[in-house]
Amino acid sequence: GNFRVLGLHQIPRGVEIAGAVLVRKPSGYYLHVTCYLAKGDSPEPIAGQPRRGYLEAVGLDFGIGSKLTLSNGIKIDFEVHETPRLKRLQRKLARAKRGSKRRGKIRFLLRREYEKLNNRRKDAENKVLAFLKLYGKVVFQDDLLASWARLFGRQVHSSRIGGLKLRLRNSLKAPIPVGRFEPTTKECYACGKRHELPLSQRIITCSCGWECDRDVNAALVILRKGLGLSPDQALGLDRPEVTPLEKEAAARILGSNPSIRVSFLQ
Repeated sequence: GNFRVLGLHQIPRGVEIAGAVLVRKPSGYYLHVTCYLAKGDSPEPIAGQPRRGYLEAVGLDFGIGSKLTLSNGIKIDFEVHETPRLKRLQRKLARAKRGSKRRGKIRFLLRREYEKLNNRRKDAENKVLAFLKLYGKVVFQDDLLASWARLFGRQVHSSRIGGLKLRLRNSLKAPIPVGRFEPTTKECYACGKRHELPLSQRIITCSCGWECDRDVNAALVILRKGLGLSPDQALGLDRPEVTPLEKEAAARILGSNPSIRVSFLQ
């Protein structure tokens, strides 16, 4: 029979629907739609969405304190923790008798709570990705996140840095990855000299006169390397600054999610 489907406005105009799968989740039924688009074509923009790629190239530095630092000085922190309700349900499940109706009910409630948690994390990830799509070129370092997880554990998991990096490669129009072994956090953006910096030192000061926030310097080095510029070629360039367009876009796209915090380095 027929049934009502909400959210069809999310399907881009001008694409061909190739198939659909009905999926059952703890919160209800959902329709996963697959669309066909010829390679090289772009779907018509959905009304109200900003145009992709109208800003300049940007470099990204991923971290733990500030999850994402842009070469223009924008810092984005996003982390969605487990809720107190989820932890209570986990404790109740551990105490419930196996095979009882109460245990089955708790497991159902726990699945719903996990679904809500994953939805919040995906929403934060989607918002950050939507903001980055405004840049014509995005340069980032292809770090090995397994080593991060061993050092920082839950902080890496709750921020979904790995999922965001994977989607950067697959979703952006012009992603430019930089080799994971490039010493971007130790190198001076202006002259290329390498410094040994402890994690507690947040400002890099070089003998050439360059002084900058450590994360912003790393993002600038990543941008320079991704664009194939030497320190001498980058020396004459003005240091990127946050434009009014970027501030407006950050407030509009990222400000709608309470799990995302944005700051602008002056």
